[in-house]
Amino acid sequence: MVTSLPPLSIIISCYNYEMYIGECIRSALSQDYANLEIIVVDDGSTDGSWQKIQEFGDQIIAVRMENQGQLKALFAGLSLAQGDYIYFLDADDVLAEDALAQIAPCLQPDVSKIQFMLLPIDKDGNAIGNAFPTLRPSDDSTALIRSIRTRGYYNTPPTSGNIYRRDVYEGLGDMSYEMGIDGVPYLLAPFVGRVVSIDRTLGKYRIHDSNQSSFSVVTSTRMKRYVDCFMGRLHHLAELVQARCATTEKFEVRNDYAYVMELDAMSRVADGKQPGIRQTWAHIAAVAREHTGRKRLGLCLFAVALFVLPNSMARQLTAIRVNPSRSGHFRSRLKQAFSV
Repeated sequence: MVTSLPPLSIIISCYNYEMYIGECIRSALSQDYANLEIIVVDDGSTDGSWQKIQEFGDQIIAVRMENQGQLKALFAGLSLAQGDYIYFLDADDVLAEDALAQIAPCLQPDVSKIQFMLLPIDKDGNAIGNAFPTLRPSDDSTALIRSIRTRGYYNTPPTSGNIYRRDVYEGLGDMSYEMGIDGVPYLLAPFVGRVVSIDRTLGKYRIHDSNQSSFSVVTSTRMKRYVDCFMGRLHHLAELVQARCATTEKFEVRNDYAYVMELDAMSRVADGKQPGIRQTWAHIAAVAREHTGRKRLGLCLFAVALFVLPNSMARQLTAIRVNPSRSGHFRSRLKQAFSV
């Protein structure tokens, strides 16, 4: 084990995950990392989650609050954290037994984020697809910044696949537009330090009925919410880069990102309409500008399919694109081809 480890805080928020919270906490407690604290915030659960959490006694810092949503629960946990590095672990996910031991050498002062791959599992813990996202080993942020400037994002795992240097979360300001704890921080991290990508599976991402339900209905309102969140993050990022990165070139936000055009097209499909020819052509042109290889081909074919297919089939295709939990290996292939 690495000596002189920087303090690291694992923060878990739980709402009605009685079935999973125990395994999640045990996975955190099993880590071979001496300078570790584990903070668990129960967000007003109405099942037996709080009782499960209390079973761990003084091995963890346990807090119970009235239900205010995951974002506020995690920020409440962050306010208690003492770590130089912060890891937000979803209550239904699992950290691999030796994960922090493998990550420890990467926890250097100039590293702002470490990201690693996750294995999708079902409610019983069985693997249901390939590990995602596909990451190439890297310890440099140059390519990630270029991707953000070009596409508005870079390839990154869900929340449980990221560890952040604490200062990335300082002075963020208003995040009322946001749906997740690491929306703008994952974008900011490459601008304020090195992002280390580890091409190993160090955690498990659980897919089950409770979180599938959030992906179950495709509506234009939902697609527009995604657009608002995506653009909100980028405008927020532009402000943060200007305020915190004096030597960095100003970040310019565009309106023609391929991801936004895709969401607009899916919004029309959800409303029972067909994307127009000009809209589809602009969508394809944006994909061609931002992507290469198989990903370019896959996204262009998706844009064409939304234009030419009957609405019923286009809606089904949209549901598969939006829902990350439809069919095991097919889902993993979609994540690799279309991940945002």
